Amino acid sequence: MLELSDADGKVLPSLTRGAAIGRYVVLGLVGRGAMGEVYAAYDPELDRKVAVKLLHARAGTNDLSAAAAKSRLLREAQAMARLSHPNVIVVHDVGSFGERVFVAMEFVDGHTVGYWLLAAKRSSKEVLRVFMDAGRGLAAAHASRLVHRDFKVENVMIGSDGQVRVMDFGLARMVADPLGDSPRYSGAFSDHASSGSGAIAPTAPDDLMATRILVSSSGPGAGRDPAIVAREARVEVFGPRNDVPRLAGADPSALTPNFSEDLTQTGAIIGTPAYMAPEQFEGEPADERSDQFSFCVALYESLYGQRPFAGKSVVELSENVRRGRMSAAPDSARVPSWLRRVVLRGLRTNPTERWESMDALLDALQKDPSVRWRKWAIVAGAIAGIGGIGVAARQQGARESRPTCQVPADRFSRVWEPRATPGSRRAAIASAFQRSGHSYAADALAGMGRLLDGYVEAWSAMYTESCEATNKRGEQSAEVLDLRMSCLRDRWNEMRALSDVLTDPSDGVVVNAVKAAAALTPVDRCADLRTLRAAVPPPHDPEVRARVEALRTKLATAKALHDAGRFASALTAAEPLVSAARATGYPPILADALYRQAEVQLAMGRLTEADVNFDEAIWTAEAARYDEVVAMASIDQIYVAGALASDMPRGRRWFRQAEAFLARMEGHELLRSWMDNNFGAALESHGELEAAAARYLKAMEVKERILGKSHPDVAFSLTNLASVLTELGRPEEALALSDRGVQIMEQALGPEHPDTATQWANRAEILNQLGRHAEARRDAERALPVWEKELGPKNANLVFFLGPLGEARLALGEPAAAATLLERALALAEQHAVRSEIRKLRFVLARALWQSGQDRPRAIRMGVLAASPAPTRDDAAGGRALSAKDTDLQRRAADWVVARQSESASLSPIARRFRGSSL
Repeated sequence: MLELSDADGKVLPSLTRGAAIGRYVVLGLVGRGAMGEVYAAYDPELDRKVAVKLLHARAGTNDLSAAAAKSRLLREAQAMARLSHPNVIVVHDVGSFGERVFVAMEFVDGHTVGYWLLAAKRSSKEVLRVFMDAGRGLAAAHASRLVHRDFKVENVMIGSDGQVRVMDFGLARMVADPLGDSPRYSGAFSDHASSGSGAIAPTAPDDLMATRILVSSSGPGAGRDPAIVAREARVEVFGPRNDVPRLAGADPSALTPNFSEDLTQTGAIIGTPAYMAPEQFEGEPADERSDQFSFCVALYESLYGQRPFAGKSVVELSENVRRGRMSAAPDSARVPSWLRRVVLRGLRTNPTERWESMDALLDALQKDPSVRWRKWAIVAGAIAGIGGIGVAARQQGARESRPTCQVPADRFSRVWEPRATPGSRRAAIASAFQRSGHSYAADALAGMGRLLDGYVEAWSAMYTESCEATNKRGEQSAEVLDLRMSCLRDRWNEMRALSDVLTDPSDGVVVNAVKAAAALTPVDRCADLRTLRAAVPPPHDPEVRARVEALRTKLATAKALHDAGRFASALTAAEPLVSAARATGYPPILADALYRQAEVQLAMGRLTEADVNFDEAIWTAEAARYDEVVAMASIDQIYVAGALASDMPRGRRWFRQAEAFLARMEGHELLRSWMDNNFGAALESHGELEAAAARYLKAMEVKERILGKSHPDVAFSLTNLASVLTELGRPEEALALSDRGVQIMEQALGPEHPDTATQWANRAEILNQLGRHAEARRDAERALPVWEKELGPKNANLVFFLGPLGEARLALGEPAAAATLLERALALAEQHAVRSEIRKLRFVLARALWQSGQDRPRAIRMGVLAASPAPTRDDAAGGRALSAKDTDLQRRAADWVVARQSESASLSPIARRFRGSSL
């Protein structure tokens, strides 16, 4: 059951199918917002489907009790019901439902004009046709003495039949209330502050979702004219476009950090302020000409693709609106000059200079001077034909108003276009990769490009399928469409953030580009309705909601930096987001921020800090019922605790928790594959090799099914499984898996990429075990220079390249060359505490030194250290018991030391103790 909140933040369960609101039988929830919930319902008396809006209860104010507030809500809803026009949503009935008010209205199957504009490119004639209809609805409201006060593109619907209707008159107020309780007021504020709240209340109580103007009586506005303080106050915008802002006091300490910057980055002011008339910013009451101004803002936006007034913050926006400072129209716009003149008059700062009424504005909009009227006789003779054409035009208009469900051609412009054309983002990324100087840059770009092309294709297919399921096939409700489109928007934002990072090839971006593209959240989650419905609802408070959305955008950037290997930059981006998330008081965004910071800390080897932040992310998310973060962080903790910290009991507990949450969530198969992978790593580190192999196999099979058998992520699972099978003495099976991993990486990344070199090194180790030393030498010699070139001669990972190469050359009868390689490998392993390799390297080096005759006493000493029956100091520091692999190495090293005693003229005391040892 979905959980909703009323205006006071009290959690209210949504009504289930079959529940009754008055005489209306609930069919299902189709939408929700700050005003209330909207249900599809059945009217049994009139046998028709209706939409029932269940409004949030309005709390009492200084001047109104809760009962009086409810009474006002009823009167406002009744005022809406008196309005009847083809271009206005029809209100059938109003009534009470407990402490709440409901409004029953016609059920419209369609979308907002905002959606219609995004769905396809629209000509000025198409736009004008829609706005003429909407304007007629607004004019009808004015004729009924109603002012909308919140006209914008999201409050105009285009039905599947092409009919245009204005909706959400929930902000409307009677110009003169016939009951004598006039909501019209002369100024923005009353002369007194509300008792105890420290806020100055409007003369009229708050409207439904109306602009609330709050100024602290103890802050910088204390003792000043409230209207002046309001004009100087910062206007903060919160929430999606259909939410209304709050005018907050200008105390800088109370302002949201970087808020103006966020607005600049998005390029749009979100919400009601973008459509507000100058007089509304001044605190004056809205009237019919305020609606006219808002109408013209929306029309201008629809014609030009941008709003007439800009601003890096809403303060700047309000200043531009009040002073009439308009932005320059884009050069690409094709809007007739006569139409521009009509719209600009409606945007004048002084209301008296605008059109006399909406009717006058509409009359001007339909007088296209390019149309040449024919002589009266011709017109009269063509009346019948014109009538027929009018019918056809209306039918064509209806068809054109329906969403095309095609992804706009420029949807991925400046993100990842189909082709690298001059000035495109794709070309910019290609140029950045070329400038990087990496020999594998072209192969990395090609591999990454294939993944991003596939992602765009999957995104576009999901967009079209989601749209058609609702708008063409009728298989899916509008609520489900909204959930899926919201999910797709998040996926698009994630890809945009990665695209931004890829334009700077520094700090490992090129080497990690393919992995970063592979790490994009799969689009198929947007088809999982259970997951979408289980998502944590956004904050009810519009202020908090806007801050949370801004933080989500920044977290997407931190993720992109992490996935691209720019860990230091990712940590710099992530760290301040945790404190900013705490300040919102919204636990889910705090859980997200903690998780993102911990993920970067883990990548940087800062295990203690990562452990602490993963823990807090888990408990914060669990308290907020944010199951996805609980599961993700628990999966990471399996690896941190079980594999890295060698705390297997704790690792098992995290595994059980992750398993439980994934079972509750259902779906999320890729997350389950990573859970199995990380638990396999923990089991492997503790010598439970058969169990580890089973987990690695499960992880690999899931990835192959979901991602495809040639996906780079599959290669990593192949490597993990091959490693365990090698330790289990099943090298032939391991080699088959390793061959596949090499093939995937060579195709995805090319032969000069470090990740391809890693696959060669892994295969070299398996080939050595099989006795195929010449092939092992070939792979190791190809791999070593790639890694040395990428990370220099002292990188810890070179241990895994030098070791197999030294072992192969020793077996091929080159002990002196082998000893040189192995000395270097052991020095790096001891310097960087690569504990898993130290014992083996000592034993192989001992044999190489002995066979070369270079330093046989040192060879014996190396053999003794490798054969030590107690854990080496390195193992003890790691806090883990010896694995079966270590024990086998000990036995073989001890046997080797004993065998060398007959070949040595003088055994050292330390070597002599192994004679006759049971090892």
